[in-house]
Parts: sequence; structure tokens; C-alpha cells
Amino acid sequence: MRCNIRYIEDNDGLDYWCLTHKAKANVIDGQRPSCCDCKYKERYKNIVEMEIEDIENIKIIYPNLNKNNNVKIYINGQEFNGIMKLESSIIDLKDYGGLMLSKLNNIELKASKCPYCGGMHTDNGMFAYKPHSEHLCIYCGHFYKVEEANIGNELALYFDFPNIDLEENAVSIDEKCEVIYDLFTGDLFVNNISCQKVQVNNKEIDVVTFLNEVLKNEY
Repeated sequence: MRCNIRYIEDNDGLDYWCLTHKAKANVIDGQRPSCCDCKYKERYKNIVEMEIEDIENIKIIYPNLNKNNNVKIYINGQEFNGIMKLESSIIDLKDYGGLMLSKLNNIELKASKCPYCGGMHTDNGMFAYKPHSEHLCIYCGHFYKVEEANIGNELALYFDFPNIDLEENAVSIDEKCEVIYDLFTGDLFVNNISCQKVQVNNKEIDVVTFLNEVLKNEY
């Protein structure tokens, strides 16, 4: 799907927003942008409408975070190669990872509605674990403020996802770092092991701190 770039006047320094891909667009050489920053544009070619009652399981897999932050989504046991439309929400790849980070950090997710367009708010990357009172609407690109700092995720409006429980293990990720998260069970595995620590170059790092850092720019 082609970018639909919109100019947003008086918007705290963010001038252009892509309504198609829910992403900012940067001015290059003083010219109005024709393309946004979304790295998953090709996935938006396939938007699939789904019913809440038809979704029995959602699993996300990062095959190797040592190499890149590419993610695979599995819904009801089948790889899902597209963007999901769930009632009035468009759920893209960043939104699943954002939910994982929020649950890892024991964040109580709040419903937040944009006063400009009425879209519900989802926080990803570093914003998924750092409560904040100024939000960027992913649907219209406007900044808006709320009275109490919070974090939102649209998926959590439709499902009551369990907390993530990690066992007191440590696993080496020197050679490979595969992360698998089952949203409906709360199971999270690093290299097929539930662990509170990961080992990198003979040093142990809290797995929450590690994933926060690796995925902080996925927004």
C-alpha cells in the first residue's frame, strides 16, 4: 500500500505523518516527503480482518536478535504474513513487540483515546516500558497529553493477556538469540529456555533489561 503523507501543522516538531503505515516521514533536502520511515511497508499489502472470537493463540518470534530485530507472527499456529484489522484497530508488527515489553516490565496498560481522531493508543519500543503523559497518536500523527502518565496497547483492549513468569535460569546468547513469546500463555523463552538472565561474553544481564535495550527503537 502506498504512503499517504499528511502535513500536521503546529505539532511539536513532527510535521509529516503517514496515515497508511502509522509512521513518521522525514523531510529530505527541504522537500516534502513522499515516503515514510515504516520498515514493514510490504506487510501492509495484506490487511486481514479478523474476529476476536476466532483468535485462539498469538505467538511472536524474533529468530535471532544478535543479527536483526526481524519478527515473525503466528496466529492460531499459522504464520501470519500481514497486518491484522481487529474491529477499529490496525495491529502491525511493532504492536506485538510493544505488548511483550509492557508485560515484561509489569506495566498496567491503560486505554487512551486520541482527542483529534478518536483512535486508540498503542505504545511500542521504549515507550512501551516508560510511562509518559504526552502521546503520539499512531493513526493521525498528532501529539496529545493525558493527566496521568501511562502506557497503552490496543491488543490489551481485546484480550486479557497473562503476566510473563520467568524461571531462575541463565542462557548464553553469544551464538544465537531466539526469543519466543506466547501472548495467551505468558510463556517467554530465550533459545527455548525460560530465564531471568542472559549471558553475553561471560557476563550476565537481566533479560528484561536486555530486551528493553534491543527493542527500544522499535516504534
